[in-house]
Amino acid sequence: MAMGDQRRNGRRPDSTDQTILSALAKDARTGITEIAALANVSRATAYNRIKRLTDDGVIRGYSVVTDHTKMGLGVTALVLISGSQPDWRANREVLSSYPEVEYCWYVVGSADIVLLVRVANTNQLRDLILTRLQSLPGVTATQTLTVIDEVVHRPVVEPSEETG
Repeated sequence: MAMGDQRRNGRRPDSTDQTILSALAKDARTGITEIAALANVSRATAYNRIKRLTDDGVIRGYSVVTDHTKMGLGVTALVLISGSQPDWRANREVLSSYPEVEYCWYVVGSADIVLLVRVANTNQLRDLILTRLQSLPGVTATQTLTVIDEVVHRPVVEPSEETG
Protein backbone atom coordinates (compact mmCIF):
# COMPACT_ATOMS: atom_id res chain seq x y z
CA MET A 1 0.00 0.00 0.00
CA ALA A 2 1.39 3.40 -0.95
CA MET A 3 2.06 5.98 1.76
CA GLY A 4 -0.71 8.24 0.43
CA ASP A 5 -3.19 5.36 0.68
CA GLN A 6 -2.20 4.73 4.30
CA ARG A 7 -2.76 8.38 5.21
CA ARG A 8 -6.06 8.53 3.33
CA ASN A 9 -7.44 5.29 4.79
CA GLY A 10 -6.38 6.26 8.31
CA ARG A 11 -7.96 9.70 8.10
CA ARG A 12 -11.04 10.27 10.19
CA PRO A 13 -13.92 12.24 8.67
CA ASP A 14 -13.63 15.98 9.31
CA SER A 15 -16.51 18.38 10.06
CA THR A 16 -17.38 18.74 6.35
CA ASP A 17 -17.52 14.96 6.01
CA GLN A 18 -19.67 14.76 9.14
CA THR A 19 -22.11 17.30 7.66
CA ILE A 20 -22.35 15.23 4.49
CA LEU A 21 -22.79 11.99 6.46
CA SER A 22 -25.51 13.56 8.62
CA ALA A 23 -27.42 14.75 5.55
CA LEU A 24 -27.21 11.32 3.93
CA ALA A 25 -28.18 9.58 7.19
CA LYS A 26 -31.35 11.68 7.41
CA ASP A 27 -32.21 10.99 3.77
CA ALA A 28 -29.90 9.05 1.47
CA ARG A 29 -31.82 10.49 -1.49
CA THR A 30 -30.65 14.04 -0.74
CA GLY A 31 -29.33 15.61 -3.92
CA ILE A 32 -25.72 16.66 -4.37
CA THR A 33 -26.72 20.34 -4.72
CA GLU A 34 -28.46 20.31 -1.33
CA ILE A 35 -25.59 18.40 0.30
CA ALA A 36 -23.07 20.90 -1.09
CA ALA A 37 -25.12 23.81 0.28
CA LEU A 38 -25.42 22.19 3.72
CA ALA A 39 -21.67 21.53 3.83
CA ASN A 40 -20.84 24.95 2.37
CA VAL A 41 -18.75 23.43 -0.44
CA SER A 42 -19.06 23.22 -4.22
CA ARG A 43 -21.03 20.42 -5.86
CA ALA A 44 -17.78 18.92 -7.19
CA THR A 45 -16.25 18.94 -3.72
CA ALA A 46 -19.35 17.33 -2.21
CA TYR A 47 -19.33 14.66 -4.92
CA ASN A 48 -15.61 13.98 -4.40
CA ARG A 49 -16.06 13.81 -0.62
CA ILE A 50 -18.87 11.26 -0.97
CA LYS A 51 -16.77 9.24 -3.42
CA ARG A 52 -13.78 9.29 -1.05
CA LEU A 53 -15.93 8.35 1.95
CA THR A 54 -17.29 5.44 -0.10
CA ASP A 55 -13.87 4.39 -1.41
CA ASP A 56 -12.44 4.54 2.13
CA GLY A 57 -15.25 2.34 3.43
CA VAL A 58 -16.77 4.98 5.71
CA ILE A 59 -19.97 4.83 3.63
CA ARG A 60 -20.67 1.13 3.16
CA GLY A 61 -24.01 1.48 1.40
CA TYR A 62 -27.41 3.08 1.35
CA SER A 63 -30.53 1.50 2.77
CA VAL A 64 -34.21 1.89 3.40
CA VAL A 65 -35.45 2.40 6.96
CA THR A 66 -38.76 0.65 7.52
CA ASP A 67 -41.39 0.81 10.24
CA HIS A 68 -41.19 -2.73 11.58
CA THR A 69 -44.68 -2.61 13.07
CA LYS A 70 -46.18 -1.64 9.71
CA MET A 71 -44.21 -4.53 8.19
CA GLY A 72 -46.07 -6.89 10.56
CA LEU A 73 -43.15 -7.29 12.98
CA GLY A 74 -44.64 -6.00 16.23
CA VAL A 75 -42.28 -7.76 18.66
CA THR A 76 -38.62 -6.83 19.02
CA ALA A 77 -36.34 -8.71 21.39
CA LEU A 78 -32.71 -9.10 22.33
CA VAL A 79 -31.79 -12.73 22.81
CA LEU A 80 -28.63 -13.48 24.79
CA ILE A 81 -27.15 -16.89 24.07
CA SER A 82 -24.56 -18.72 26.18
CA GLY A 83 -22.78 -21.90 25.29
CA SER A 84 -19.63 -23.79 24.50
CA GLN A 85 -17.05 -21.97 22.37
CA PRO A 86 -16.18 -24.74 19.86
CA ASP A 87 -19.70 -24.61 18.40
CA TRP A 88 -19.91 -20.87 17.69
CA ARG A 89 -18.16 -20.97 14.32
CA ALA A 90 -20.51 -23.69 13.10
CA ASN A 91 -23.54 -21.71 14.29
CA ARG A 92 -22.61 -18.49 12.45
CA GLU A 93 -24.14 -19.64 9.16
CA VAL A 94 -27.25 -20.98 10.85
CA LEU A 95 -27.87 -17.74 12.76
CA SER A 96 -27.24 -15.71 9.60
CA SER A 97 -29.90 -17.72 7.77
CA TYR A 98 -32.72 -16.89 10.21
CA PRO A 99 -34.80 -14.09 8.64
CA GLU A 100 -35.94 -12.90 12.09
CA VAL A 101 -32.38 -11.95 13.05
CA GLU A 102 -31.65 -8.29 12.28
CA TYR A 103 -28.30 -8.18 14.09
CA CYS A 104 -26.01 -10.82 15.51
CA TRP A 105 -23.05 -9.92 17.71
CA TYR A 106 -20.48 -12.23 19.28
CA VAL A 107 -19.70 -10.60 22.63
CA VAL A 108 -17.56 -10.92 25.73
CA GLY A 109 -19.39 -11.00 29.05
CA SER A 110 -22.18 -13.00 30.65
CA ALA A 111 -23.41 -14.13 27.21
CA ASP A 112 -21.55 -15.22 24.09
CA ILE A 113 -23.96 -14.02 21.40
CA VAL A 114 -26.54 -11.24 21.33
CA LEU A 115 -29.27 -11.29 18.70
CA LEU A 116 -31.67 -8.51 17.80
CA VAL A 117 -34.75 -10.27 16.46
CA ARG A 118 -38.04 -8.99 15.05
CA VAL A 119 -41.12 -11.20 14.82
CA ALA A 120 -44.86 -10.75 14.35
CA ASN A 121 -45.92 -11.96 17.80
CA THR A 122 -44.81 -13.70 20.98
CA ASN A 123 -45.75 -17.12 19.57
CA GLN A 124 -43.16 -16.67 16.82
CA LEU A 125 -40.63 -15.45 19.40
CA ARG A 126 -41.29 -18.52 21.57
CA ASP A 127 -40.87 -20.86 18.59
CA LEU A 128 -37.64 -19.16 17.50
CA ILE A 129 -36.14 -19.46 20.98
CA LEU A 130 -37.44 -22.84 22.13
CA THR A 131 -37.40 -24.70 18.82
CA ARG A 132 -34.50 -23.28 16.86
CA LEU A 133 -32.07 -21.34 19.08
CA GLN A 134 -32.02 -23.66 22.08
CA SER A 135 -31.50 -26.67 19.82
CA LEU A 136 -28.32 -25.25 18.24
CA PRO A 137 -25.15 -27.23 19.04
CA GLY A 138 -23.45 -25.98 22.20
CA VAL A 139 -26.24 -23.67 23.40
CA THR A 140 -26.52 -23.99 27.17
CA ALA A 141 -28.79 -21.05 27.98
CA THR A 142 -30.77 -18.18 26.49
CA GLN A 143 -32.12 -15.01 28.04
CA THR A 144 -34.69 -12.86 26.25
CA LEU A 145 -35.22 -9.14 26.72
CA THR A 146 -38.39 -7.89 25.05
CA VAL A 147 -38.22 -4.30 23.82
CA ILE A 148 -41.18 -2.19 24.98
CA ASP A 149 -40.12 1.11 23.34
CA GLU A 150 -37.41 2.04 20.85
CA VAL A 151 -36.16 5.39 22.08
CA VAL A 152 -33.03 6.03 19.99
CA HIS A 153 -32.04 4.56 16.65
CA ARG A 154 -29.22 6.41 14.92
CA PRO A 155 -28.10 5.23 11.49
CA VAL A 156 -24.89 7.23 11.98
CA VAL A 157 -23.18 7.67 15.34
CA GLU A 158 -20.73 10.54 15.26
CA PRO A 159 -17.66 10.65 17.51
CA SER A 160 -18.04 12.99 20.46
CA GLU A 161 -15.84 16.05 20.80
CA GLU A 162 -13.96 14.27 23.61
CA THR A 163 -13.00 11.37 21.31
CA GLY A 164 -9.37 11.84 20.41
